[in-house]
Amino acid sequence: MLNCNQVLLLDAGDNVLIDSGYCTHRERTLELLAGPAGLDGEPLERLINTHCHTDHMGGNAAVASAHGCRITIPAGEAKHVDPWSPETGAMELFDHKADPFHFDDTLAPGDRFDGGGFEWHVHAAPGHDMEALMFFEPRHRILVSGDALWQDGMGIVWPEQGANPHIEASVETLARIERLHPAVVIPGHGEPFTDVAGSLANVRSRLAAFAADPAKNARHVFKVLFAFALLERQGMAVEQVAAYLDRVPCYRLLSEAFLGEQPAALAEWVVAGLRRAGAIELAGGCVRPTIAA
Repeated sequence: MLNCNQVLLLDAGDNVLIDSGYCTHRERTLELLAGPAGLDGEPLERLINTHCHTDHMGGNAAVASAHGCRITIPAGEAKHVDPWSPETGAMELFDHKADPFHFDDTLAPGDRFDGGGFEWHVHAAPGHDMEALMFFEPRHRILVSGDALWQDGMGIVWPEQGANPHIEASVETLARIERLHPAVVIPGHGEPFTDVAGSLANVRSRLAAFAADPAKNARHVFKVLFAFALLERQGMAVEQVAAYLDRVPCYRLLSEAFLGEQPAALAEWVVAGLRRAGAIELAGGCVRPTIAA
């Protein structure tokens, strides 16, 4: 999905939104946030990001402009956001977009904040994003995990030859989640879930496979990133796929380090693979995603 989950913590005078979604969904985000299932006319005091990838902070500027709230980001992300640049949120690397924003303060592991009438504890969640945070409410054992853990996976982990610090950090984050022993996880994408042990086992198995075979990880990352690109555009002419893969840095890097194929072969491979998986369809000379953005 292009858009991440946005978690609204309601408490009169202290309403907090966690993450703001991708910039192309800004109007829908604002509509839901202001509506009866959201603030319903009440003010928003604070917007907090689990991490600063574009699908989690792309709506920050729009939300802050509409509601006048302060923006809080992970302390480790500050160097990426100020000054704003093409490297912010890995926009240039992945060919993603985000509206520039200014943050007001930061959170770091060990900090706490109030939201929804509860006190949330801030924990490090490196791996998918090495500066990411997750938020735990110990009274009811609720974990807002960002992209550190989903019901059926986690955010992509960049491949490396040999020892992979991103995978090592992800394994440590999973152990941290296990120690917290949450009763329910609200992930960055997908439905909240309670079978935390099952999800942890699933992700650990995947990470072990990726550590043993970095090329397998590279193929997975390549497909996920291209599927995201198609969701953003809602389609691409088949004849343009090879040129797109050749132009965008992340695909070139993955190919040069792990896949060893030219753009035309990569285009044929990725389209065929996503089509077999049911993630895309071919029609009228275009490749289109089969799920909504």
